[in-house]
Order: sequence, then C-alpha cells, then structure tokens
Amino acid sequence: MRHLLTVIAILLAFACCTTEADRSRMRAELDSINQRNRNDQPFTVADVEPYVNFFDDHGTPNDRLLAHYLLGRAYHDHGEAPMALQCYQDALDCADTLSTDCDYPQLARVYGQMAQIFYEQGLYREQLESSRYSVMYAWKGNDTLVSLTSYEQESQAYRNLNMPDSLLYICEHVSGLYRKYGYTHYAARAFGNTFSTLIHRQEFDKARRYMQIYESESRYFDSLGNIQKGREIYYRIKGLYFLHTNMLDSAEYYFRKELRDGKDFDNQHSGALGLSELYQIRQQTDSTAKYYKYAYSMLDSVYIQRATKEVERIQALHDYTRHQNIAIQEKEKASAEKAKRQLSLAMLLLVVVIAAFIIYLMYIEKKKKQELYLQNLEQLEQTQSEVLQLREHAEVNDALIAVKEKQIEEQRMRFEELKKDSLKDHAAIDSHIKESNIYQILLEKQYDSKLTITELRECRKLVLENLLEFNSLLLTKEYKISVKDFNVCILLRFGFKSKEVSNLLGLSQVRVSQICSKVLREVFKKDEGGATALIEILHEYY
Repeated sequence: MRHLLTVIAILLAFACCTTEADRSRMRAELDSINQRNRNDQPFTVADVEPYVNFFDDHGTPNDRLLAHYLLGRAYHDHGEAPMALQCYQDALDCADTLSTDCDYPQLARVYGQMAQIFYEQGLYREQLESSRYSVMYAWKGNDTLVSLTSYEQESQAYRNLNMPDSLLYICEHVSGLYRKYGYTHYAARAFGNTFSTLIHRQEFDKARRYMQIYESESRYFDSLGNIQKGREIYYRIKGLYFLHTNMLDSAEYYFRKELRDGKDFDNQHSGALGLSELYQIRQQTDSTAKYYKYAYSMLDSVYIQRATKEVERIQALHDYTRHQNIAIQEKEKASAEKAKRQLSLAMLLLVVVIAAFIIYLMYIEKKKKQELYLQNLEQLEQTQSEVLQLREHAEVNDALIAVKEKQIEEQRMRFEELKKDSLKDHAAIDSHIKESNIYQILLEKQYDSKLTITELRECRKLVLENLLEFNSLLLTKEYKISVKDFNVCILLRFGFKSKEVSNLLGLSQVRVSQICSKVLREVFKKDEGGATALIEILHEYY
C-alpha cells in the first residue's frame, strides 16, 4: 500500500508540474501578445481566444484579466466595439481587487479602454464613470502616467456634455499635475482642449499664454512651427484667436495654412469657413461668397463621412445583438407553442363535460392547497429573514434566534409536506427558475436598477420553492450569514455576475467581492477565491 501511495503521489506531482509548466508557457505567449498590443502591432481574435479558454480553467485572476482584456483589444481593433466592451466587462469580473497581488495597472487600462469605447459611442457619462475608475486603480497601482492621462480624458466628456467649467478645471488641474511629476510635454498637451472655450469666453490673454506653452513644449511642432500631420485643426483655432483679437492678417495666414496642410474634409471645411468669416469682416463680398460656398460643399462631405461612421456603429451594435434577438425569438416561439398546447388542453376539457363536476371539486381542493402552500411559504420566508437580521447582533439575540430557528424547523416540515410534488430534476429546476416572473425582472434590472425589498423577498421565495438544499446550507446556524450575504449568494446562484449583483443590490463591486470571500471562508472553508469560485460551488447545490 505504501508503494502504491508513493507512485500515486509521484504521478500527482508530475501532473502538477506539467500543468504549471503549461501555464508558464502560455503566460509567456500571452505576454508576447500583450507586448504586440503595446507596440501597436496587429493581432486577431483567433490569436487570443486559446489563451482566454486556457486561463479561464488554469489561470490566476491576473492571467484571466489580461487574457480577456487582450481579447477585447482584438475585437476593438477589428471594429467590433460592443464585443470589445463585453470582453472588458468579463475582464473586470476576473479581477480580484482584494488580493495583494491584484494587477491594478492592468485593471486601470481595462477601464481606460472602456472609457474610449463609451466616448466613441457617444456615451459620455459612462465614459466619465469608467475614466474615474481608471484613475483610481492606476493610482492604487502606482502608475502615475496612466492615472493622469485617464483623468485628462474626462475633459473630452465634459466638452461633449457642454460643461465648459468642468472642462477647464480638469485641463488646468491635470496640466499642473503633469508638470509636478515631470511630464512637461503632457502638461502642455493638456491645454489643447481649452483653446476653443477660452476664445468663446473672450479670455484671450489666457488663451494666448496656453497656446504659447502648447507650441513650445508639446512636441507636436517642428522647428518651423508646423504641427504634426493629422493635427492641422489647430490652425483653425489659432486663426479664430487672431480673428477675434482683430489681427486679420495673422488669422488669414492660419486659415490658409489649414487649407493647404489639412487635406481632410473637416480641415477643408473649417479653413474655408474661417476665411469666409474673415472676408465678411473685411466686407469683401466676392471672397466671402467664394469661401462660404466652398465651406458649404465641404460640409456635405463631412456629413456624409459622419453618417457613414454612424451606420458602422449601428451595424456593430446590430451584429452584437443579433444572436441575442435569435435567442429571444426562440424563447417566444417556445412560449407560443406552450400556449397552443394549453389552449388545446382547455378545449379538450370543455368537451369532456361529463367530468366537469369532478374537475371542479379537484380545482377547489387544489386552490385551497395552493393558498395554504403560499401562506406557509410566506411565513417561512418571513421567519428566515428575521433570523438573518437577528444574526447581525447575535450576542444580544441568542434566545430570540433559538425561538425563531425552532419556528423555521416546524414551518419547514409543514412546507415540505405540501411540496411533495416538487421538481427533482436539476435541469428542470434551473429552467423553472429562469421562467419565473421575478427572474425576468432581474434580467431587466441587472445593469442599472436596484431591487426593491419586495423583489428581494420574491427572490428568497423562489429559492425556498426550488433550492431547499441551497437554502438550508446557507441558513445553518453556525454560519454567520447576514441578509446581504444571503442576497448576494442567491443572485450568484441564479447566474448573475458580480458586476450585475453589485447593480441589483446597490453595493459596490468591492463589497460584493468581500462578501464572496467571507462566504467561501466561513461556509466552504476556502481561504482563496472570489465571485467566480463561489459561483462554481453554489451551482452544485439544489
């Protein structure tokens, strides 16, 4: 027997070494793709998917975070922004923010990329939220530059939300922070979003001072004062500055420079529009008409270009939701078939008039039993909720808890007697849960709405009706499970991710992670793991 155990131990050790060797190799290859990402070298979804699949089974939270992030980057680079956003959300679900070795800089990059997608989709308030998380985690990970650039990105959202005071504050504040930490050219670049607002407010001295810093320190200009290709729209801004300060010759120089150097539709339109405004001031009607007509023709091209981008954005959303629509259609079809069967059964019952009296008596009896069943269910759920609340102050409520637990046992016996015909098949139980009314409410609210007290009670009733083993496990008196802990476990057992649970309960993701760790430790005696590990365990109980 000793020899046999020795052989088994050796084989297990060999298997573990092989798994660790495989993980190290796969991680090295994933890091290689990450390096390509940082160097702006192309890679595809197919390049990353094997690593996502591998690390979902064998990786650490940081491995899974990086893999899902890179998959999102691949989708984004191929124009599939909604799929990229889903991958980034999956990456956030993988992160263990309570762990001492959590990769906070990587977490900040995930939120930064989400902010970029929200900006591209015109969801500026969502962009602000993601940027703020990026700032927070970058500071936590001592990544000063990422934190400051994410902070600066907030100014883009404020510009599009028409909040100029917030825009100016962010740009001026972050410029000072850049300079404080030695990022001089970033400090100069931060002024780039302020010029139009300052000119509009006629704060010309400040605008001139910021433009001088921008031109001398941003590293966007060559020795002759020419800006980098692709940034020629700055000439329009500088031309407007000279136009509004009555330096018309300088204004004309920069508007013409924009027309000459900026060949895209936006620059052609802006330069021509600037010249038309200039010649209108000079009262040169022929030149005004000439450039106004040209600006108008360019405006058509700008609208066409923007409309094309909008169509591409909507198409991406369509592609993302198409498979969801198919699933909904299949479910509706199944529901329609079920309704047809019910109608046929009702017609058959109408035909069998001779059995009407017997059926009526059975119906009355069943109704009484159902009412009694619901009454017991209500009482049991109420008593369990009281016990969970009392446990939060167990030291002063021991006697009352004991009384309530005795009531629970008596009520449970009556309830199980009434529930003799309950579902036994696990697949049928899961299906029954997902077809319930409260589950549909959860699906509707999972992204942005907090559940009411009544809806939480309905969730606990659904558990009592279908998941007695799960319910009994978490209510075992030696575990210190509170109402919040129980609600988190219920929603995880129903299949919702930690971010969705956070939304539904109005808790922070950090708080949800803490509860998951607490339940793993106190109920399942596991010192490590987060929401993903807890979900896997909870799905074993019915």
